[in-house]
Amino acid sequence: MRSTSEPISENAEDRLSSAVGRRGAESGSGRLRMNGGDVVDDENVYNFQVAIRPSRTQGGRQVELPVCSGVLIRGEQVNPTTSVLEDAYYVLTSATCALSGSTLDLFIGKNEVKATATPDVAALQSSTAIIHPEFLRTFTKADLAIIPIDATIGAAATATALLVSIDDTPSKYLASRVSMSGWGYPNDVFKAPAPRLRQISSRVVPNVVCKLAHLGKPITGEHLCTAGLINKGPCTGDSGAPLIVQSTVNFSRSLKVIGLATLTPNDGCSRGRPGIFTRLGSYLRWIQTVTNYDPERTR
Repeated sequence: MRSTSEPISENAEDRLSSAVGRRGAESGSGRLRMNGGDVVDDENVYNFQVAIRPSRTQGGRQVELPVCSGVLIRGEQVNPTTSVLEDAYYVLTSATCALSGSTLDLFIGKNEVKATATPDVAALQSSTAIIHPEFLRTFTKADLAIIPIDATIGAAATATALLVSIDDTPSKYLASRVSMSGWGYPNDVFKAPAPRLRQISSRVVPNVVCKLAHLGKPITGEHLCTAGLINKGPCTGDSGAPLIVQSTVNFSRSLKVIGLATLTPNDGCSRGRPGIFTRLGSYLRWIQTVTNYDPERTR
């Protein structure tokens, strides 16, 4: 199967960066933060998670921007020399995150991302990101991007993410206990990215709860919402942060990524409003078209 989407052009990138900037101006940032929560000490828990550090040229110098998130997934692509299908690796993230800078540094399976840390992928051009076409039209829906990376880098990672199945329905995870993790600002006062990965737990709530709490936000059936927790929730720096449930695969417990954080609140992140996530089940066919992702082939 061949991807029907192409990397964005320079003109499209400029237009999208402008749109992301407008979203950021409305919310205080184009990304989210994992407000509150606990530091994740065990690197094996979320070893499929990717920290994405964007940067862009401002005033003639390269400026690093707040870290956002994604997850590593494994697909397949045809080797042009041998015509044989081979493993291929991609970072699945939010379009907002992928377009927040002109270049991206990627840190794969790390719990600690300091300014001096060496990335696994350095200065990747954001124009290589494949943006969901619906986001290109609306700048609000389908907040998803796929970033191809070198296969040898992906193969060196300890795990890839298990995503939802094609038959997962919007109501399947209602009331399910979920976790989310990211490197965003730890609170509304300490306005800098957390150097250590943090996590919080919550439950999936009906989308009507989100609509009432986030009046004016374009929340649809393609979103998942989590219960609001005072002083805890996704906000600036956590765009693309995974929403995770426990799943049983081949009689063993695994972590399944069912959503990615999107639509940041515009007045702080400590008010206990529900978190909003892009529901991956709505877009799995597009992910499979681009990557040849197979839920049965994760590791």
